[in-house]
Amino acid sequence: MTQSKSAIELNQILQEDADSVLAWLKSIESGHTSPPEGFNWLGLAEAASFNAIEGDRHYPNKPSIKWAEVAIKVYEQLAESANADARDSFMNSSMMLRAATIAKYGAIPSHPVLDLDQILRWFNDSLRMSDSEAATKAANWKKCQIEEIRELRQIKNRLRVISVLADTDKLILNPEIHSWLSLQQKLP
Repeated sequence: MTQSKSAIELNQILQEDADSVLAWLKSIESGHTSPPEGFNWLGLAEAASFNAIEGDRHYPNKPSIKWAEVAIKVYEQLAESANADARDSFMNSSMMLRAATIAKYGAIPSHPVLDLDQILRWFNDSLRMSDSEAATKAANWKKCQIEEIRELRQIKNRLRVISVLADTDKLILNPEIHSWLSLQQKLP
């Protein structure tokens, strides 16, 4: 079985430490380096996310904030060029990793990974209805139009990210967020 060129390139990059991969990404972002043609960006995001949670070959069983930064950077770059559904998926992955990392290490304002405000801003900016409107629609969701049901489901998916933060004793979330969390199980 032979590996494709993009799989080989991905494997080579993953042999590096997170700081080297971040430097490579920043070099691509600044235009100093060209990205490999057909590169498996999603594979990099997923592998970096795994390394962030489980540790990498350099530090097995030791979670890494730097690998989380790699994964988040790639997920968010993928989201920028994706259609709406894929964008939501990439951003949910990014924010879920961010939330899990914050739950483990705590929040640090303006940190590329540990900034709680980025998650709260992402959640609030995505809302197209109030929590009371969502509660009313959720109570009768079978009578809602398909687009409203999708919106309620997207809110529920985003609340999964917020619930990771709510389950930790390191953070205090505001009453509005708690109001949204109380709706999570009622949403379709």
